[in-house]
Amino acid sequence: MRFFSFIIIILILFTFIPLTGETLPDYEPYEDNEFPDWALDLRRGEVIFFGTIPFTFFASNLSYDLFRYAVNNFDPDLVPALFGNTTPPALTKDEKLQIIMVSVSLSAFLAFLDYLLGEPWND
Repeated sequence: MRFFSFIIIILILFTFIPLTGETLPDYEPYEDNEFPDWALDLRRGEVIFFGTIPFTFFASNLSYDLFRYAVNNFDPDLVPALFGNTTPPALTKDEKLQIIMVSVSLSAFLAFLDYLLGEPWND
């Protein structure tokens, strides 16, 4: 056991010692035409898609809770948690999946809408 501990300690120590004496090349900023336009558009869409998911999830979850509350004749047991209900009723697996799918779809729609609205100004 001591031998294996010694070997592990030696391996950990050697990972901190640089293996070559070469220095890293100097930083060069990206050039204007280094990436194709489709890659830049795809990256922007990705950032917008993943950036809007928390907001669309919150909005779709709140909308579903308010809809369920209104459809059930404003039952006090179904008041959304945002409005002070400390024990909101649990959602079924299908309801959770629907909320997630609506929020992901809405995020994808917003990313696509941004692409469509921004396209004329890319030239």
